[in-house]
Amino acid sequence: MSTRARALLVLLLCIAVGAVMLAVAVRVRRPLHVTNAPRVLVFDVPSEVDEGPAPPSPSLDLLRRARPDFHELLFAVRNAAEDRSVSGLVLHVDGLDWGWARIYELRDAVLAFRATGKPVYASLNGGGEKEYLLASSAGRLAMPRVSTLQLDGLSASAMFLHGAYEKLGIRANFVHVGRYKSAVEQYTRDSLSEDARVSLEALLDDEFKLLVQTLSEERNLSPDSMRRLIDDGPWTANEAFAHGLLDTLMAQADVDSLAAHEGGERRASASFLRYVEEGGTGKGERIALVVAEGDIVEGRSREGVFGGRSVGDRTLVDALRDIRGRHSIRAVVLRIDSPGGSGDASDAVWQELRRLRREKPVVVSMGDVAASGGYYLACAGDAIVAGPSTITGSIGVFGGKLNVLGLYRKLGLNVETVRRGRHADMWSPYRDFDPEERALYQKSLDEFYRVFVSRVSEGRGMEPATVDSVGQGRVWSGVAAFQRGLVDSLGGLHEAFELARQRAHIGAHEDIIVEVYPRPLKSLLQRWLGGAFETPQQEESRIPVLTDLGRWYRLAATPAGSLLALMPYTIRIE
Repeated sequence: MSTRARALLVLLLCIAVGAVMLAVAVRVRRPLHVTNAPRVLVFDVPSEVDEGPAPPSPSLDLLRRARPDFHELLFAVRNAAEDRSVSGLVLHVDGLDWGWARIYELRDAVLAFRATGKPVYASLNGGGEKEYLLASSAGRLAMPRVSTLQLDGLSASAMFLHGAYEKLGIRANFVHVGRYKSAVEQYTRDSLSEDARVSLEALLDDEFKLLVQTLSEERNLSPDSMRRLIDDGPWTANEAFAHGLLDTLMAQADVDSLAAHEGGERRASASFLRYVEEGGTGKGERIALVVAEGDIVEGRSREGVFGGRSVGDRTLVDALRDIRGRHSIRAVVLRIDSPGGSGDASDAVWQELRRLRREKPVVVSMGDVAASGGYYLACAGDAIVAGPSTITGSIGVFGGKLNVLGLYRKLGLNVETVRRGRHADMWSPYRDFDPEERALYQKSLDEFYRVFVSRVSEGRGMEPATVDSVGQGRVWSGVAAFQRGLVDSLGGLHEAFELARQRAHIGAHEDIIVEVYPRPLKSLLQRWLGGAFETPQQEESRIPVLTDLGRWYRLAATPAGSLLALMPYTIRIE
């Protein structure tokens, strides 16, 4: 075969492959069959969900299908409630690694769906409080006979590294401002201080009270009865049914069949995730959803080495400036799911939010956690909406360095330093602070705390002394924060968007288009294929110990002397 003939053959082959890929992309990106006939949506609730799209990554799989973000799931449930082509909803719930605030938000959306008169079924394949809390929003709750309901209470743990540091020869040099700013304790102590214990137990009390109240109302039991059931758990499926915690014992497939035959008529079933992809009309007034998810850092947003996300001040500032320049965007909802981070980065974003607020309404919606630097950002908004179980507050600051010379010497290494200037090596990782240096550093932290208090005072219309009394580094639940004036109202994204709609004078019945920022960056191939070679159920597991290691790694990699507005510990209530 001649060279010319081979080239022509290769060209024809490329055209054929391209045509096949285009056909696959079209079939994947569009519903195979859209009908107005009544259908029951079957929602395989994902074990993990993100607030927004992942930041750009050079290692991003070009053929990977993006999972729906939380707001897409939430709004799809509420849209389905008003959609005449949707006659019912089935939830498949099993193993949720969500935060509590998001579970309550989705639960509220399911209850709104039920309020229209449409039936909701839930198949609970085991699990504990989080899974049961979401599944209990259904009108009929089922579990297979062989499953176990791990309903046995809530707990919160804190990891301490001081003992490991001693063995490794690492000395922690940290200072802080705020009586309850206990973030330094995990590096300097082996156990909780009394103040840290008081704060953590109060938070746990609020979360447990909310859980008991919610479940008792849904299952028509008294709060005391629900507490006893939790204390005596876990329960086998048969026992849970006998005590009124379940409505029926049934396998998942049987629940699907029951929902499809609701009212004696056979209705088609459809994937809820495919329904999410169908999207809306593409017409309406525009509201920007700005997602601040993860630790707040200087520079660009990125994925962590051990998992987890970091939101960069440059990324957020660029997004906010873009929004400020777009006249078509009528209002902004800032969604915060962050334990805080760099004080300097938090202030840079705060400054840009204040500029944006002069031109457009800015409503803050707090997710699972909006504490320390995350709360710092929130104070720049016109109004703050928090979930009842949102972890917030932690108005305080800490910082310092790690002295690793002892570790080096254990490894047979040594470091000697010469200097000119009394404090030239103040930030050296090879020696401790002296008393004068510690006092100088404490002064800079005190100044940042005063600025933090002034930001809250200005944003919340509170006296500085009042802010200080609810500050001091203490974390609060959303309910407690509302009672103390740190947030304006309790609710989730839905309530925040309704408030933004009002402030932008957008009619209650007008359609809106949600524009997500920072904008996801996808290649042409990704947008074209839409993940044709991967199912939307494929997910990566997040291992808690890796999250803890990630937090330690980020702290160790933080330049010595950085001011950190960061929540104490990695608080996980399970």
